[in-house]
Amino acid sequence: MTAVAGHMAPPAPTKVKNHPFMVWGRRVEPDADARVLEFPNGARTAVPRLTPALAEQLHRPPTDLAETPLQEIVAYLNRIGHLWNNEEYARRRLYIRELKRMHGYSQQMADAEADLISTTLRAHGHLHDMVAVELGHRQIMDRWIPREDAEVRAYPRGRSVHILPGNVPYSTTVSLVRALLTKNTSVLKYAAGEPVTAVVLAQSFTDIDPDHPVTRSVSAVFWERDSELGRGLLANAEVICAWGGAEAVEAAYRNCSPEAVVVPYGPRRSFTVVGKDADMARAARGVAHDASMYEQRACFSTHQVFTDAEPEEFADRLQSELERYEDMLPRTSVTADEAAQASMEVAAQQFLGGRTRTGSWGSILITDPATVTELPPARTVFVHPVADLAEVAQWVDPTVQTVGLAPWSLHERLRDELARRGACRFVEAGLSPLFRLGGSHDGLQPLQLMTRMVSVEAPRLDYGKGMVVPIDQSEFLEHRRLRDLLM
Repeated sequence: MTAVAGHMAPPAPTKVKNHPFMVWGRRVEPDADARVLEFPNGARTAVPRLTPALAEQLHRPPTDLAETPLQEIVAYLNRIGHLWNNEEYARRRLYIRELKRMHGYSQQMADAEADLISTTLRAHGHLHDMVAVELGHRQIMDRWIPREDAEVRAYPRGRSVHILPGNVPYSTTVSLVRALLTKNTSVLKYAAGEPVTAVVLAQSFTDIDPDHPVTRSVSAVFWERDSELGRGLLANAEVICAWGGAEAVEAAYRNCSPEAVVVPYGPRRSFTVVGKDADMARAARGVAHDASMYEQRACFSTHQVFTDAEPEEFADRLQSELERYEDMLPRTSVTADEAAQASMEVAAQQFLGGRTRTGSWGSILITDPATVTELPPARTVFVHPVADLAEVAQWVDPTVQTVGLAPWSLHERLRDELARRGACRFVEAGLSPLFRLGGSHDGLQPLQLMTRMVSVEAPRLDYGKGMVVPIDQSEFLEHRRLRDLLM
């Protein structure tokens, strides 16, 4: 294992394990023509190939969630969440084993990922509140809600396809839950690098009721990037949730129908601002956490720290916290490319005169932000000294997702300018992976994009607030009385 990136040389290829598709709650096993997915650590998994017959099934969901009460959907997810909360649950144990086998996750990281699934699905009050915050009322998916001069109800758009990322397994749970809360059927197209979450999650639905509308509204499948059948599924979707790199988002826009909505969760970067009056121990611990989760592969992962404090002093504290996290959340295996990227950036910064320190815990590079060309993973943190924290604004553009802050009072000083330049989200340092109720995701309120808002508007004799005469459009036109409509 190298000191910079924690990369371990891949072992010889291992025995191939089979992973089924889940198509509307039914298993589809790989056959002799299976596609073998290979992982950097030598693990291999065989999955079915998308055939015309399977694609035809995916085009035709057997159930429609539109008339299933939201409380029934949320209650069903709660029951699934309680299964996942049991550490002896067979699906959970399989999931943890596969995360370790395929991705080199530590036991602690794999446990945390399974706990996230359990917590999300069990949080029934939180799920109702998500609907209320984003759509205006927690019952708007089930009934007409009075809203000024209209009654409004939200309806699902219909068929959703989710192009899922390979870097953050939890994204699958988030994407699927949003689709279920908005009563859309879901085809989860998992990444070649992360086939386990979508399939095991869909399988767990069958353990409660294989014929429940929620179970029968979810599929978990894979297709190649150039698959004509896959492009057909994208063209037939009413909603496409596209996660990951620019190519995934571009493919969604390129293949969607003119009537479809694309919800883009494209490539983003995140950083932290640490003021000289911060509690440095707490700030360093927060940065270490935000840089350790998912080995900085997530959009919300901190890669850079801008500070007007003494940089070497902060680097000392940060190194101590990264060493602590090495024990608390052991490193996940990284690919040879990721290890090389981290090593090359360290060497480049040393050549340019930057102060660097590396170890099994990761790397800290004290540099001028103008010299940074890559943001490698593997717990590689850049510390950028600045004379005035206002200088941070010049490094913000619409690619910035999350800005961590220490002390938290900095948000009052910085948020307006950084938001104007493109930043989407502000959190206290150490809370980047935790998306709070009511917050935005990449500048979006996703549930709004996944629904159709239908209104029944007031009739002619309903004056409405601020009106003083009945609404008779013909009379207004004939007698030029439109100016009399409002007081």
